[in-house]
Amino acid sequence: MLTFLVRQAFSRPLRLAALASGVRQASALRAHPHATVRALGAACGEALQRRFGAEDARVVAGIEALRARASGSTERLRIDDYGAGAPDSTFTEAQMSAGRVVERTVGEACRASKKPTWAGLLWHLVREFQPERCVELGCCLGISACYQGHALRLNGARGRLWTLEGAPMLADVARRHIGEQGLQDRVEVVVGRFKDTLQGVLERNGPIDYAFIDGHHDEEATLRYFEQLLPHLAPRALLVFDDINWSDGMRRAWARLAADPRIQVSIDCGEVGVCAIDATIKDKLRVKIALA
Repeated sequence: MLTFLVRQAFSRPLRLAALASGVRQASALRAHPHATVRALGAACGEALQRRFGAEDARVVAGIEALRARASGSTERLRIDDYGAGAPDSTFTEAQMSAGRVVERTVGEACRASKKPTWAGLLWHLVREFQPERCVELGCCLGISACYQGHALRLNGARGRLWTLEGAPMLADVARRHIGEQGLQDRVEVVVGRFKDTLQGVLERNGPIDYAFIDGHHDEEATLRYFEQLLPHLAPRALLVFDDINWSDGMRRAWARLAADPRIQVSIDCGEVGVCAIDATIKDKLRVKIALA
C-alpha cells in the first residue's frame, strides 16, 4: 500500500521532450568537476525521474499517507495570512504586514502544501547537499517540513530545520503532523510574522547552509529575505525559492536573483528556483530543468 502511494503521488508524466532535455541538463551537471554542482545535478536528476531508494520510498510513502489524511480533514482553522494572496493582488507592503484573517479547513489548506513533485525535489536536495542548519519560510501544515526533516534524519548527521509560520492555528497542525512523523528532534516550528522571527532564528542558529523561501510570494519581500539571509549563510549554501513564476513580480525577483553575482549556480525548475552560493565555483552557471 505504501509503495502504491508513492507511485500514485509521483505519477504525473512529463512531456517526453521536456524529460529528455531535463535528463541531459542534469547529467551535464552531474559530470561537472565541482562537487556542489554535481550534487545539484544528482538531486535534479533523481527528482526529474521521480526516483527514490527503498528506504527513502518507504518514508516518503508515510508522508504522502499523512497528506492524504490531511486533505480529507474538515477541521476548521482561522488563519492569519501575511502573504500576497493572489498573483494579481494589489496588496501594499503595509497591508501584507498587517495581515488578514481567512477561514479554511485543514483539507483546503492542504492544497497549498508543496505537491509531491516539488516536495520530492526538496527531499533530493537535502539528501544530496547534506545540509545541517536549515530554515524554511512558510510551514503551512508541515508537509514539506516532514520531507526535509526526514531527509535530514536519513542523512545521519545532526541536521535541524527551523520552519517559520505566521498563523498560530496552522503552526499547531504542523506541530501535530511533525510529531506524528517522529521529527520533534529535527524540526522546530517558529510562530510569527517572518519580519518578527527570521532575524532571531538566523542569529541564534547560523551559519545556515540551506533555506527554502516560501509563503510570501511577493517580489520585494523575496529579495529582502535573500539580503537578510546572506550575512548568515555558510560559505557553501543552498537557497530554494518557491513559486518563481507565480506572478510578474516573482518572475522579476527570480531574474534578479539568477543574475546576482553572489549566486554561483541558479537552476530554473519551472515552479521552483534553486540557487547555490559557493565562491569556489569559478564559472557562473544558469540552467533550466523543467520538473513538471
